[in-house]
Amino acid sequence: MGSSTKKKNEKKKDFQKPKLKVGKAKPKASNFTDTSFRSKSIVLQQQLTENAPNPTERFKHTLSLTSSRSDTQRRDALSYLAGQLSTSPPTNPVGTATLLQKLLPIMSDSSGPVRNQLLKLLRNLPADEVRPHVEKIMLYIRGTMTHISQEIKDDGLNYLEWLLEVAGEDVVSSAGCWVKPLRDFMSVLGWAIQVAPTAGTKSSGWTSAPRTTFGAKKYGQSFPRQMLILAKFLEMGFKPGMPIPWSDSDLSNNIGCVPRVPDPFGYIGLFKPPRDEDGEIYRNREDRQEIFNKRFMATVETGADMAKKEGGMAGRAAATLDQVLQDGMADYELNTRFDDDEHLWDGYMI
Repeated sequence: MGSSTKKKNEKKKDFQKPKLKVGKAKPKASNFTDTSFRSKSIVLQQQLTENAPNPTERFKHTLSLTSSRSDTQRRDALSYLAGQLSTSPPTNPVGTATLLQKLLPIMSDSSGPVRNQLLKLLRNLPADEVRPHVEKIMLYIRGTMTHISQEIKDDGLNYLEWLLEVAGEDVVSSAGCWVKPLRDFMSVLGWAIQVAPTAGTKSSGWTSAPRTTFGAKKYGQSFPRQMLILAKFLEMGFKPGMPIPWSDSDLSNNIGCVPRVPDPFGYIGLFKPPRDEDGEIYRNREDRQEIFNKRFMATVETGADMAKKEGGMAGRAAATLDQVLQDGMADYELNTRFDDDEHLWDGYMI
């Protein structure tokens, strides 16, 4: 009986006419608060507990987020790591070597904010801990300098400028870090020497590849910037070295000193395969001057002269580059002429 009565009442509801309210609604009070909303649930991937993760584990976890697929997450992770490295004393439980191994591939990241944040992080690394890894860092910097994307190329110059500031002498004196970067600069600037002309042909020996000097406003400053960084690179390479003590007391005091450069006898190549001219170590200023004069001097001089004729930012940058060439190669040319005159004098005496 109960179930049948319930069904009858439900059927009556379908035919009942609802009572409609007529007139204006009662105005709401001035302090009325709408409480009809519903709050969304918040899901945490890792529930918070009383025993929060220690700073070391949090640092490692944040470092792992630098390889995330999200650009925002990579940028925020780099920002957190940069903040930890900028504290006094800096917080780096994994060491600079592990940090560089994880972060160097991000140099060619597709996101501009991520690359900018990475540069801020690199500037907080101790210079003494960066120097032993110069060769590895230069491999990634050269990859960004010759990248197909112009934005990444420009950031590659920023990375190189940072490395020259913290470890400039180690850069120019490391294996493959003098000739190969110069060759990359020639490629990026569009400066290249043609093959020697054959018989019956006439050529000036100069060719210029497309470069971002004119045209697009977005990349109008790339060409002058490239010449300025090249000038800084050459200035560091042509910088006179420390004088060698020749007195007996100085020699006896320096015999037991620890070398200041990593792999001090690496240029001998006893335990490594033989290197070619590009991957050789040029630790002396004279050696760097010699190979530069042999392979790049004429090219850079011609390119700088052409850029000075353009005027503007490119002309000023070319003037700076030309001044570095004059200051860095003046004594080399003088010594070369002196050696030639000495040989001629010896021949005359014979």
